[in-house]
Amino acid sequence: MKGFELSIGEYDVTKWTSFVKQYRFDGERSERCWRCYEYRLENTFNFAKKNMIGIVGTALSISPHKDAGKINSIGKKLEHKYGIEFLEADFKKKDGYKKSVELSKKYDFYRQDFCGCIYSKMEREKRSLWHKEYQKRNESFK
Repeated sequence: MKGFELSIGEYDVTKWTSFVKQYRFDGERSERCWRCYEYRLENTFNFAKKNMIGIVGTALSISPHKDAGKINSIGKKLEHKYGIEFLEADFKKKDGYKKSVELSKKYDFYRQDFCGCIYSKMEREKRSLWHKEYQKRNESFK
């Protein structure tokens, strides 16, 4: 540990769901994700403000499925709103994702194959009714 205390924020699934519900079938790298990033980062900035923390960052950008530009844009917008610095990063660069996989294996970290959102998880369950509905809705956009 590098002298940082781990803080686990409140996860209110009802609030989160209502925040992204309209976009639930949009899929990865869509408005659903952008709203999720905003929701999660806003909670982080609120926590930082309450605890007098001067800088906020996120590890979201390490995923090859996440849009670091969008994450950083939202972070900078919140930086101005809260007056708290946002650490812009794209942790995928310079083999960041590969290094994260290696460290996860070395330290036996749990890794999941979806972003953590229930909609993303259900999209990957190929036999589920949700996946079929997701495919049907997204076929009309192609």
